Amino acid sequence: MSGTSGHATREADATFALLLRLCALAARHGAPDVAAPAGRVDWKAFIRLVERHRVPGIVHLALGRLAGDAADEIPGHVRQFVAEKAGVLARNNLAMVAATIRLQKMFDAAGIEAVFFKGALVGQRAYGSVAVKHGKDIDFLVRPDDLPAMFACLAGEGYRPVFPKAPLTPARINALRAFQMEAILVDPARGVQLEPHWRLTENRRLLPLAPLLAATGKRESLGGVSVRGFHPDDEFAYLCVHGARSGWFRLKWLADLHALLAGLPEEERLRLYRHAQARGAGPAALLAFDLCRELLGLPVPAALTRPVEAPLQRAMRRLCLASLGAAKPQFALRQVVLLPMLHALACGPGHVGTEILRWTVNCQDALDMPLPRRLYFLYPLLRVPLWFGRLLGGKGLLRRKVARD
Repeated sequence: MSGTSGHATREADATFALLLRLCALAARHGAPDVAAPAGRVDWKAFIRLVERHRVPGIVHLALGRLAGDAADEIPGHVRQFVAEKAGVLARNNLAMVAATIRLQKMFDAAGIEAVFFKGALVGQRAYGSVAVKHGKDIDFLVRPDDLPAMFACLAGEGYRPVFPKAPLTPARINALRAFQMEAILVDPARGVQLEPHWRLTENRRLLPLAPLLAATGKRESLGGVSVRGFHPDDEFAYLCVHGARSGWFRLKWLADLHALLAGLPEEERLRLYRHAQARGAGPAALLAFDLCRELLGLPVPAALTRPVEAPLQRAMRRLCLASLGAAKPQFALRQVVLLPMLHALACGPGHVGTEILRWTVNCQDALDMPLPRRLYFLYPLLRVPLWFGRLLGGKGLLRRKVARD
């Protein structure tokens, strides 16, 4: 940290270390005797970190587990801030649970095979409660062929498209299906945001759709209603890929994953890695284990000790640790381009070509100028002219959502 005194560095380290300690304690099977951080905690910075990493529910849960001197060290105003934020989070989560139940019933009635992931189901699995995990939207997966029916159902329920903007014509839906993996809709009346997906990553080689859907036969109870979610093994694989593709820039993602893994024996964690590997997510799972070890004290299975130290894995770890430790979320070139390319290299040569190919087409071009499928090959050639056209026309570039989850 150039230009920063050693004392200030130690304080920053102690503040972040306290947040890491609390995130580790929040796991249902977390050890209650995690060592306290050395150094003075900057409580204003701690509050900023709680907001930055969106972990008030996790921190509130962990503070309730502290005892003795460790509990006495937390100032009253910090406890009050965390409790208030956790209360708002719990109320928002209950609203999203209610919306998830309505959506499940609606999709069942329409014959649409929707699978919910992340969100309330993961919170319930990880913390035994839907009130702890932070979420800003409801994610679900549908088959690509169901997109027209899905958009029609959601419009009937009052959801309005944010990306892409209306109208959702058949040609624009075809463009979405070909060049995008998700949409964004909101219900202004209820304040609920949805992210329907028809793929889970931009790279089509990762987490292929067919086996994921084939493994989702068992439903889980959410608010007393049967809701269809990913198989826990596939949820693990997806959470690893989601974190890796996003640079793990929010601690909440890692804390959720750690909470799912903390109570499992080593052989079960190794089995989850093997499953992720079979889904094409092996390097992402290695990275997740490595970061959980580095930051939250979760042991890496002995059989994976050498793989996590491979050069590409170490390079990805450095990028993710830099993003996690930043005062604000970072969306620099290294996160948007370099990290996905390193991950593609770690997955294998075929993934690199897929990664390069996806950058040749801007989905907004296909939405602004829908072409017949036989002419899709023109979009890479049109990308630069259409980009300049949007700039000159004063429309600006499409702003992709950066404050995820």
